[in-house]
Amino acid sequence: MAAACVLVVAPACAQVEVVESTNRLLGPQAGAARSTPTSPPPAPSIGVAPADLFYQIQTLQQEVLELRGMVEEQAHEIQRLKQQRLDDYVNLDKRLSELSSGGAVAPAVRGSGGERAVPATHTTAQAPDEIQRYRTAIDLVLQKKDYDAAVTSFNQYLRDFPQGRYAANSQYWLGEIALLQEDYEQARQWFTRMLDEHPAHAKVPDATYKLGTVYHRLGDSKKARELLQKAAAGDSNAARLARSYLDNNLR
Repeated sequence: MAAACVLVVAPACAQVEVVESTNRLLGPQAGAARSTPTSPPPAPSIGVAPADLFYQIQTLQQEVLELRGMVEEQAHEIQRLKQQRLDDYVNLDKRLSELSSGGAVAPAVRGSGGERAVPATHTTAQAPDEIQRYRTAIDLVLQKKDYDAAVTSFNQYLRDFPQGRYAANSQYWLGEIALLQEDYEQARQWFTRMLDEHPAHAKVPDATYKLGTVYHRLGDSKKARELLQKAAAGDSNAARLARSYLDNNLR
């Protein structure tokens, strides 16, 4: 009877030993694997999709085109304003020259039919070529900054139109260019000639002020002070500049 009990218990003990041995071989991970469910792997990181990247490139290209269009519009507007400034300056020169020479424009009168008549003037009409010559010379100074070409153009104008409407203006600008190029003797000659030949011109205050600064640069402070004091009389822009120059340089 005792032998039978031993035979029955032995297989059970053997089974337990097998299970324990298996657990010892696999370690704690095996137990954990049996007790907890397997978690899904993390999702891989995804970058910018090609379609999104292409859309971004298209958007940037469109913005560049819009900006380029804005720049072109601004450049066109600047050019238009420059041309308008030149036209205004030429018209102002024309009006000042008419006033200086006594050829003021008479006020317009109405005709018998009520329409506004063309105002009469005391001066003969200028040849279109004369106006264009002066406009070309001014354009070389104010816009293109080509001073050597401007000197040639103004000199040619004076040869072709020695008594022209813009003769005084041309002489003045020749003096300005010479002063800018630091050719003070040449500037002195042009401003002096302009003042001698056109003593009643509207640019006389400016030419007097400029001539005073030229004499100061040439070292003749006495003559410079005389001219600058003459130019300082009044309330024109040239007068204000002359007073400032005297205060800063010839006290």
